Amino acid sequence: MNTTIHIVALLAAVCSLGGCIAHKELVTFRDAELPVGSNSIANFVEVTAQPGDILHVTVHSFDLEAAKPFNLQEPTPNMMGVQNTQTLELFLGYPVNADGAIDFPVVGTVQVAGLTLPQIRQKMLELLRPYLTDAVVGIRFLNFRFTVLGEVAQPGTYTVSTPRITILEAIGRVGDLTPYANRTNVLHIRERDGQRTYTRLNLQSSEIFTSPYYYLQQNDILYVEPNRAKTAAVADPATRALTYVTGALSVVTLLIALFK
Repeated sequence: MNTTIHIVALLAAVCSLGGCIAHKELVTFRDAELPVGSNSIANFVEVTAQPGDILHVTVHSFDLEAAKPFNLQEPTPNMMGVQNTQTLELFLGYPVNADGAIDFPVVGTVQVAGLTLPQIRQKMLELLRPYLTDAVVGIRFLNFRFTVLGEVAQPGTYTVSTPRITILEAIGRVGDLTPYANRTNVLHIRERDGQRTYTRLNLQSSEIFTSPYYYLQQNDILYVEPNRAKTAAVADPATRALTYVTGALSVVTLLIALFK
């Protein structure tokens, strides 16, 4: 019996020395009671255009010459070789100004802030009707970005081609969470309509799937803070050395007690 206790104590000492991370801290949705089968999606909100966005708008018609004035210059091979994405966006898109409008050829100023892409498309069709009877309008975001920082494999800012992306897809794009990630307290930062909100999200709870922050919006920021194991790993060098020495002495003491 004493031998068993010594072995358990020895393993605990070794684990504390190496900064072990408990299995439960590594599991996403650990506390989640996921429903069986399918359930309806009620928390997706269509993304709307905001000042600072860049929209790519194309106008097509059977009459190519009639549609040409409504389109920006097509990218040339030299433009396609531009490494700076922001520079390329200036050629391909319409920036939404501080007043929430874009300046469109021939038509003029078009208010787009607060409108979804389908709503902007319909508005463009109405404005083009005096010029083109068979216009087909394509529209998308050029700079739908999100940023993930902290305990992920590849932190940074990412640009995606679709405005429908979830927090889980975003984490997947950055290479997943590291073993040192605190999955219960992810900070979500969103700027919208002149307001900035800060929200804490628990990735180990099933409530994440119904959260209004499950679907990201443009320029959202996620910060994944480190857990206690990471904090201990980067502690003050003197404190860390003392911890190692104490742990080593504990191991030696237990080994002596175990085998004497």
